Amino acid sequence: MSMAGPHGRDPETGMASGSDAGGAGGHLGPGDLAPDEERLLAALERDARGLREPTVEESLPQVRAAEDEGPLPGRGGPPDDGLTPVFTAPELDD
Repeated sequence: MSMAGPHGRDPETGMASGSDAGGAGGHLGPGDLAPDEERLLAALERDARGLREPTVEESLPQVRAAEDEGPLPGRGGPPDDGLTPVFTAPELDD
């Protein structure tokens, strides 16, 4: 049995329990929330009813924008900012 505290951590091990109710596999039930938490939950559920997942066509511009921020393809040589020094042996007069 877990002795998880109010923040979901077991004081003996310091590990998170991974559960809202404090024990592995536990779930909060009706009456486990304070009245203000119940009102907040109801408002969140009410607001979420109108949400929908975007279609693939709607999300393509976002995907393409995210791809622009990704690493560049592995083409070309090493990075060069034009400031790379070139070392050569000095020319000696005979």
